[in-house]
Amino acid sequence: GEAVKGRTGPQHTQNRASLLRPSVCAVALVGCDSARECFVSSSAFTPYRTFGSISALMIERKGNNGCGLGSFFRPKWLQKFATPRSFMTVFGLLGTVQAMAFVYFIATLTTMERRFGIPSRTTGLMLSGNEMSQIMLSLFLSYAGGQRNRPLWLAWGVAFSAFSCFILLIPHIMYGPGDKAISLTKEYADHHAINQTSLDIKEKMGMCSKERPEVECEEGDYSAVPPLLVFFSQFILGIGTTLSHSLGQPYIDDNTKKTNTPMLLGLTLALRTIGPALGFVIGYLCLSIYVDPSKTPLIDKNDSRWIGAWWMGWLFLGTIMLLFSFLIAMFPKALPKTKPGAKQIQDNGKSLELEHPEPTPPSMKEFPAALKRLLKNKLLVVNIFSGIFYILGSSGYITYLNKYIEVQFEKSAADSNLVMGPLVLSAMVLGFLVSGFVISKYKPTPKYLLGWNVVVGIAFVLGELALTFVSCDRTNLVGYNPYNRSIDIINSCNVECGCENLKFSPVCLVESSLTFYSACHAGCHTSHKEGKNQTYGDCTCIPQDSVSVANLQAPDSYQYSTYQGIMKEGHCPSPCGSAFLTLLILSSFMHLLGSSGKIGNILVNYRAVDPIDKSFAQGFALLLVSLLAFIPGPIVFGALIDAACIIWDSSCGKRGNCWFYDKHAFRKNLNLTAAAITSIGVILDGVVCYLGRDLKLYEEEEPQPVTQKSEKNGSAR
Repeated sequence: GEAVKGRTGPQHTQNRASLLRPSVCAVALVGCDSARECFVSSSAFTPYRTFGSISALMIERKGNNGCGLGSFFRPKWLQKFATPRSFMTVFGLLGTVQAMAFVYFIATLTTMERRFGIPSRTTGLMLSGNEMSQIMLSLFLSYAGGQRNRPLWLAWGVAFSAFSCFILLIPHIMYGPGDKAISLTKEYADHHAINQTSLDIKEKMGMCSKERPEVECEEGDYSAVPPLLVFFSQFILGIGTTLSHSLGQPYIDDNTKKTNTPMLLGLTLALRTIGPALGFVIGYLCLSIYVDPSKTPLIDKNDSRWIGAWWMGWLFLGTIMLLFSFLIAMFPKALPKTKPGAKQIQDNGKSLELEHPEPTPPSMKEFPAALKRLLKNKLLVVNIFSGIFYILGSSGYITYLNKYIEVQFEKSAADSNLVMGPLVLSAMVLGFLVSGFVISKYKPTPKYLLGWNVVVGIAFVLGELALTFVSCDRTNLVGYNPYNRSIDIINSCNVECGCENLKFSPVCLVESSLTFYSACHAGCHTSHKEGKNQTYGDCTCIPQDSVSVANLQAPDSYQYSTYQGIMKEGHCPSPCGSAFLTLLILSSFMHLLGSSGKIGNILVNYRAVDPIDKSFAQGFALLLVSLLAFIPGPIVFGALIDAACIIWDSSCGKRGNCWFYDKHAFRKNLNLTAAAITSIGVILDGVVCYLGRDLKLYEEEEPQPVTQKSEKNGSAR
């Protein structure tokens, strides 16, 4: 005691710990039941732990390191799965299912917009439900759950995610496929005894008719309930996302060697990345089925009026997540470790193993101090803000990828999912696996690891700028002028057809690759089905010769005749295979590089903080990312996309979803804004590289065994 008398500060605390630790450990061992194994840590005393919390550091092996549910289901055969490898497999597969659900939601988003008439700006608000729950709860959940039974808390989070999937079924259950979708089916036509000469079929087919009846308002398709239900489902999902993000990966890091963490993270992220590929496939399959599978549609999936079975995948995904919640709950509070430093000693014939202690359960009194530690951590804060700008810049692609491909490359939602998803995601899997292997094996210094992130960021910005010039720019809608973004579709050839209030139902003149606003605007009076094609006749607005769109835009250049033409529903396809291939190659390269820098950013968040703050730091990061990136991102980019809209759907004076965009404005608004925002993230990555140049990424302190020799040495000090 005299050796440290009068000293203050951290060194004084450390000396007191070294003096008193052996006797405290001896008392703790004597107090244990001789029939049980106890764990003691040589690092029991830290600047954040007091004498009053030492008893909380004693972990009973029985029940804490075994697999099972509660105390009633702990069979012996299950205990062999209490390993980091087993947890990584289950957690990785869970991530696969979660990623499937996320991508399936994105894949079906444009279909939901068409079904319920939701504009992109409202879509951004719907998606913000996820982030709002994360903002409200992430700090509490990560702080409280991070030092308790993490697998159990994580299991509850997965159950919440499953519940959110089931909520997304409710709009379809309440509103069904919709009157518009039903009216385009064979059963509807048969039930109403519609024939080719009736005014009803002319209204439904959108053909020229001088005696067109008044169109009744259809308020049902524009109810606010579906967007609110989607918002609520995202709010519930945010709870599950918070627990998964802040507890799962730190649990892996705490239960394995630090040098193995990069490889395990790479494998986990790779498994999670396989999920989007499967999500795209499920999206393709479901969207290829009509929204009401019991009906026979009169249109095919390439028609812009096609609405796929967007609701079908949620029942499957929700059920799978519910099963995974039970699997995660079976893992113990802490996994057993076998390490050289974890020696065993004997007490009355019973083995006593020394391991890292279970962290002290947090109290709300310690919350402000923990939050203050994170806020004062410059490296952590700058790294989080770097990620914020990267995510904010990418949020337009993440949320509106399907819409981007549909508009710029004229691919259907189902086809874009099938082609784009697997190729890009395969590149991401490769990036995660290779980077995880390289970091674990070669252990690059922080200077090179963090410097690589700067290189990746610069390449990503260049890729976003390059995407501004990649598209199928041929806009062949008759009457549209791309130079002043005006559209003039009422002319002398169709002025008597009553086309003013018709919905956008594009038809393609195959011979000339010209797209008309509708069959009515083409001046067509008759129609009949020929295989999959709808053949229109007596069309007064079809030009005699194949003339350019520019000629058709000038009223004095029209040459009309009564012409029998074969038209297909939907836009005329544009010959842009090379542009789409360029998009695939460029996107794959960008995501390959981007995924290679992900593990480095995660390691910075783990190693820049004290181990007891690891899960809390993840929740803190999620709070800031949700508040500053995930919420404003979809809203900002949704508004930019809406600004490029030319033709809006409307009913009863209310604006719905967009039918036709200015391609150039759409592409410029999204890509240039994304590049500008991402550039800020690159600059902050440079700051992270400087601040973290001496960060210890791989060193792991092993606990020292408590022995009689060490006790004597401690008493002699």
